[in-house]
Formats: sequence, C-alpha cells, structure tokens
Amino acid sequence: MTSPPDAPGRLPGAAPGRYPVDIERDWEPAGGPTVHIRALRPDDLERELAFIRSLTPETLYLRMQYFASQLTARDIERLLDLDYFDRLAVAGMVARPEGTSFVGVSRYARIEGTTRAECAVVVADDWQGRGLGTELMRSLGLAAKARGITCLEGSTLAENQRIGAWARRFGFTVRTEPNSGGLVKVTLDLQSLSLP
Repeated sequence: MTSPPDAPGRLPGAAPGRYPVDIERDWEPAGGPTVHIRALRPDDLERELAFIRSLTPETLYLRMQYFASQLTARDIERLLDLDYFDRLAVAGMVARPEGTSFVGVSRYARIEGTTRAECAVVVADDWQGRGLGTELMRSLGLAAKARGITCLEGSTLAENQRIGAWARRFGFTVRTEPNSGGLVKVTLDLQSLSLP
C-alpha cells in the first residue's frame, strides 16, 4: 500500500483503511429525487451487482467494454476491494420502494508507486444527462486529491462521443491513443484544477 508524504490539501481523515465519512453528502438534482453520495463498502456487493446488471448492453459496452453475461459475483468482489486510499469508489444512491439502489458509481485505483490513478465513472441509463456523472467525479476528484493523487486518467472508446464531450467540459484532456484500436485517453490534472 502506498502512503506518500503529506500533500497540500490532504484531509486529516484521509488514511488507508479509514472509511471516508467526509465524502458523504446529499445532492438535489433538478426534478429530484435526492441522491445520497457516499463511498462504497464491502456490504454493497448486492447493490453493485444489481446496478451493473441494470445497465443497458450499450452502456456496459461503451463505458466498461463489458457484457452483462460475463459478470460474476467474483468480479464485483474485486470492484469492492477498496482501502479508501489507493482504491476508492463513490456511489450515488436513491431510495426506492423496494430499497436503496445505486444510480451511478465513480472509482479510482492508484497506479502503484505513483501519484496517478486510473479512474472511471458509470451512470444508470435513466440518470444520464442529469449531472450525476459530474457530481460523482467531483466527489472522486476531491477525495483523490486529499489522498495525494495528482492526476486521474482513464480510457473510453472513440465511438463514445458523449463521454468524450463530457470529459472535456469537466476539465479532462482528451486524446486518441495511437495504435490502440479506437481507445481515447482522458487525463485530469488535479493540482491545477479547482473542484468546487
């Protein structure tokens, strides 16, 4: 586990293994309902599994390069292997009559031995275009910065023009990877970016 020296902006509670209470908040989108944003926990396995299985095949392919038929509980367990420092995931949750469910998830994983991390964000199909991805990435960016991460990076398919346009609006640098078979790399410099 990497523990770089204290960096400017590091929160006192940002330590390996410590659940990040500072991330928890409610967000009020236009037209409701209220979305509760918090870090994922090991007991979220069923919620994460239900969330991924609820995504359309197109969203699974464009955002995760994944197919629902390939998804296993073991895959979800790996996604929930979080230490809240080098590996962190943030969910947006809504209360429904059948229980609380995820409507979006953002996550990062530190690239070992660096202050860079790979990141991703996925939003439920019926929540896309409502600002949830921006809220989740803002929460993730602030948490990453407080834990000594200086740069978030990810990749998406070139055909996913919607996520490329969103990434540019958020502040990511977006460039096509040469010889990648159609992958676009997105990079966010957390040191120079102001995240309100």
